[in-house]
Amino acid sequence: MGFYSQRNTKVSLKNRARQAYRYGRLGLNLLSGSVFIQSCYQFPSVSKIEDKSLNDYRLFNVWVSDLARSMNARVHVSGEIMAGGGMFVSNHISWLDTIVLNHVLPLSFIARHDLEQWPFLGAFTRRMESVFINRSNKFHAYRSIPAIEEKLKAGFSVHLFPESTTSVGAEVLPFYPMFYEAAVRVGCSVQPVVVRYTDAKGELLPEPAYINEDTFFDTLERMLLVDRIHAHVHFLPPLPIGLGRKELSSRSRVLIAEKLAQL
Repeated sequence: MGFYSQRNTKVSLKNRARQAYRYGRLGLNLLSGSVFIQSCYQFPSVSKIEDKSLNDYRLFNVWVSDLARSMNARVHVSGEIMAGGGMFVSNHISWLDTIVLNHVLPLSFIARHDLEQWPFLGAFTRRMESVFINRSNKFHAYRSIPAIEEKLKAGFSVHLFPESTTSVGAEVLPFYPMFYEAAVRVGCSVQPVVVRYTDAKGELLPEPAYINEDTFFDTLERMLLVDRIHAHVHFLPPLPIGLGRKELSSRSRVLIAEKLAQL
């Protein structure tokens, strides 16, 4: 409760009404998205889904953009996205990160194994061609590297959260280098990315953070109650190809931490 207890504890009727409206908007968004996705898989001869990813459909991309807005997030992008795709790595604050990042560009995610069972978000990340990994089992985690390689070789851009956990976003936690190995083996570029959530004044906004004993719905309730979430995604220059996984991990963490300190 530390980050939230210092903020206003009383919520006005107006704010609660606004939150209720946002829940309704989000519900309509999820319903329309579910119908579209289900239709793609229900009628594969028409949708050609067996030969495509959902990210290949313009209508799906429009839906993801509206999903970010339905989550009360306004996305701001800066920096230059590397051409040709590859591996993207960033700090990790919330499950909202996956929606915001996929709003910016089509991505497959390296996600925690239990996320696959979450309501809504599990289906979302699964449809993103994500690789689900049990990070608590080092043997299972290491054996997942070839699956990440296959995604990269198939032309998917893969996003990695090297902290392996979330924070409120004020600092960068230690990075774990294991999954960088997939980029090393494939010989693809790695681009560091900074994610930050603020209010309209540019002050750090802790409400989207999925930390401590939070549940999915705890975070969602906070997000839909604040005036607006400004989601900032900054792309830093890609790292040189040819570095080892430990150096890629070290360099990307330093660059992300330095940029975060400037914001």
